[in-house]
Order: sequence, then structure tokens, then C-alpha cells
Amino acid sequence: MKNKIVLAVCVAVMLVPAILAIFLYKRKPQEIIKQPDEVSLVTVTDSLSNTYTVNDKDEIKFLTDLANGSPVAAIPDAVYGFQSFVLRFTRGENTASYRFYMSAEMPDQVYFKDEEDRCFKADSLKSRTFMEKAYAISLYDTAVPVLTVGDMSTVVTPSQITWNYSTLDGKYTPIAVPTTTDVKSVDKISKRTLGISFSRQPSNAVITVFDGEEQIVSRLLEDFTGVNTATAKYFKIQISATWNEEEGQNSYGTATYLFNAYVMPDASFSISAEGVQQGGVIMIKASNAKSAGITFASEPDMGVTPQFYDVGENAVAYLPTDYFTQPGEYKLTLSYDGSVFEQKLLVTEYKFNSKTYSTGETTLRTVFSAENKAAEETMQQAVWTSVSNSGLLCEGESPKYPTKRTDHKTGYGNYMKLEKINEEFRHDGVDYEIAKGSEVRAILSGTVVYVGSGAIHGGTIVIDHGNGVRSWYSRVDTTSVTVGQSVAQGDLIAKTNDSGFGDASRFHFGVSVGKTFVSPLMILEKGLPK
Repeated sequence: MKNKIVLAVCVAVMLVPAILAIFLYKRKPQEIIKQPDEVSLVTVTDSLSNTYTVNDKDEIKFLTDLANGSPVAAIPDAVYGFQSFVLRFTRGENTASYRFYMSAEMPDQVYFKDEEDRCFKADSLKSRTFMEKAYAISLYDTAVPVLTVGDMSTVVTPSQITWNYSTLDGKYTPIAVPTTTDVKSVDKISKRTLGISFSRQPSNAVITVFDGEEQIVSRLLEDFTGVNTATAKYFKIQISATWNEEEGQNSYGTATYLFNAYVMPDASFSISAEGVQQGGVIMIKASNAKSAGITFASEPDMGVTPQFYDVGENAVAYLPTDYFTQPGEYKLTLSYDGSVFEQKLLVTEYKFNSKTYSTGETTLRTVFSAENKAAEETMQQAVWTSVSNSGLLCEGESPKYPTKRTDHKTGYGNYMKLEKINEEFRHDGVDYEIAKGSEVRAILSGTVVYVGSGAIHGGTIVIDHGNGVRSWYSRVDTTSVTVGQSVAQGDLIAKTNDSGFGDASRFHFGVSVGKTFVSPLMILEKGLPK
């Protein structure tokens, strides 16, 4: 038994140095860089999470020398804003990590920390050398110019590219840039420019257009005037761009981009009539044009800009006139993607009458108070700023009268004089004399967009028929329909009452196009222009 104890003690004594060596080896991983010949691997990770593996002995020796810096009490606060790099050294099963902070603008001010947060300053010469290595790429502006195309600014990735960037020593180094074999198709595009835009203008660029496999255009991008086509279709587009090595730029190279562009023929415009009475409406048709790119001008200024709505590959708009539109000849100018159309429009005079209300002063001041007029204006603006359906909900329908057809008593555009308070306004619809409780029906199919009541017009329902056309029904009950409800032409939507201001047994009806009230009678009698 005694011999066994002696043997155990001897073995323990013999193992102590080994155990102590292992303990010390594990406790001091920072000593790894003191023995570079035993370091088998170094990984360099930058602040963008790019990782580089180094196993070349000479390079490992350089990185271990870099990590043998001079101790400092603390790292300057400003340095923490620099790019950071983590250098991880491996020896056997042990590793040691150091976080470096550096900037290409201040190459002599490189600091780092070890795993125990001890601070060091790196040797300036070694720091500069590090910044010339490929794994210091995140310190430099290596950005490849971005190509966008189309109205929606689709980003096109190069199919081929060669790119170089300048390091601290002014030498250019090639960089690997991702490419793609996928060819994007772009629909919303200008046939004149194809919506081509570079984030950095190339020194030169050539655009080549293919119809199928046939090359139909190849010229400098600055001389490109568009793709001429009689029918809408896709064309394959290739752009080869070059950025030369220039002063003030720290990168250069060449790139090729491919994409498919859906190109439309030239736009054309037409109007439904060359003349219109005050309060009337004309239709403008734009073929091979999208609403977003159409511009409109009138000379002299008509005071209204028509809202275009897309219909397939085309667009349409209603151009309204009202009682404020001055009679005379106007020159209309429409343009789209380089196509320009000019047309004369003659606005003729419509005879407006006047009516005087001798209602008591107290009643007039109460009904037409500033508060009530403001509420009416707010209601109208809310309706007009709501989105109208794109496309007619009443396509092919001819308007029907909203109630029994009788002679109207107050016409559109008439001067309405409030005698006792010395005010006047223009009537924006027509009034029909009809028994209280009479049925009111939708003149066209549409969607109810407003149901409410005000002191001036009383109970009011507004129906949107699409393309900015809305019908207004006032001095009615508002219990039969709700906002968002779809109605068909001729549907019963309300019954008349005597709410709001006006003579007893009056029903008020109006039609607006965009934000302009037009003549309801012209719409009822002639329908919407085609």
C-alpha cells in the first residue's frame, strides 16, 4: 500500500510541469503573436463582415508584427468612429483576437484593443502597409456606378464588369463585382430616353438596340433619340459604358448592362369637339400614352387642368368649362415623351339669368354664415380630393334624369342674389320643383362617395362615375345609401325633402368634372362626350 502511495506522488510530481504549462498556455493567448512561426492561420474581418483568410507565412509574420503595438492608456474617442477590423490569430487550439480602428484619411492613427481591453497604437509604417492590402477594401470608395432605367427607376446589375479602385499608395487594385445573367424587363419607360440614368456619368457609353436578334440601333448614348416603332413591343437593350481613370476619382473600369424595354409608338391626341358652350365638357384621348407623363397647357389660361386616367395603353380626360370660363378661342397644347399636339378650342357664351331671394335677413345670415359656407367648402374639397375610379363605371350608358323630368326653376350658372344681406353667388346645378318625398334615382352607375348634410344644400349624396365625373343630389334624405355602396343606373338612392336653403319642394342636382361644376342639363341631354 505504501509503495502505491509513493508511486502516485511521483506521477503527480512529474505531471505538474505539464499541467502548469497547459494552464499558462491557456491563460495567456495574447502571447500567440509573440511566436509568429507557430501561428497557423489569421482571419481578417472588416466592419462590413467581409472575412479574409491568411495562411501565408510571410503575411502572418506581417500581421503579428502589426499586432505588436505600443501600449497606450486609452484610445482617442474620435478613433472609435473609424472603420474597425478584427484580426484573429490561431495557434493550435488557441486563438487571440484584436480589434483595430483605422481610416484611410488618417493612416498614422491606427489603434487597437486586445481581448482584455488593453489599448495599443500600431506602428505607422505597418499600418500604411496594411491599408494597401486587398482586405482593407472597406476603407475606400469602390462603388460601381448604378444604372437605373424606366419611370420606376429599375436597378440593372452589370452582366460583365471590370473595376479597379485606388488604395492608400495611389495604386489601382481590381475588385470582384457581382454580375447577373438575369435580364430584367421594364414596362413603364420613356421611348425617347428609356429612363436611363447613371449614378456617376460615364466617360462614354454606347447603346445598342435589338429587335429580336436583329440589331437596329447602335450609337453613343448622348446621341440616342429613342426607339421608333409602329407597334408596342419589347426590345433588347445593351449599354456598354466606360469610366476612365480621372483625377478626383478613385475608381474606374468598364461595364455592360442588358435589359428588355417595352416601348410604345409615338403618342397621339384627339379631342371630341372643337367648340363648347360655357359649362360644357370635351373629352381628350391620348393614344400610346400613360397619364403620369402627359402635360397640358392652354393659351390663354382656361384656369383648369384636366386629370388623365389610364385605359390600357392609352389615357383619357374630360376637360370641363364653367360659368367663369371666358368665351373665346383657346390654344390647347398637350405633350408626352416628346410628342406634341396643338388644337384650337372655341368656347361660346351661354346666357345666364339671375334670381333674387328676398328671404328674411335673419334667415339668410344664419344659413349663409361664415361657418356654414366654410363647412360646405370643406365638404366639397373632401369629395374632390377623394380618388376617382380610373375608368368609367357607367361605360356605354346614356344619363337618365334623376327624377321626373319637369321644367327646372333655377338654372346652372345663374346669379343668385341674397337681397337682404347684399351677397350673391353662382348656382352650381339645377333646381327642380317637385313634391316632397319624390323618388331620386342615380343618373349613371357608380359608387357612393359622400352621404351627409349641411345648412346650405341640406341632405346630400354624391356618386362617383369614374374618370373624375361625379353627380350631386341635394335636399334629399340620406338614409337609403352608404359610402362605398355601388349603385346601378336608375337605382333609387333617396327621396326629396325640404332640407337646406331654397324654396319649398325643390330638388337640387349637380354634376362635377374634377373640381369644376359643369352644366347638368348638357350632361343629361347630350351624355358624356366620347
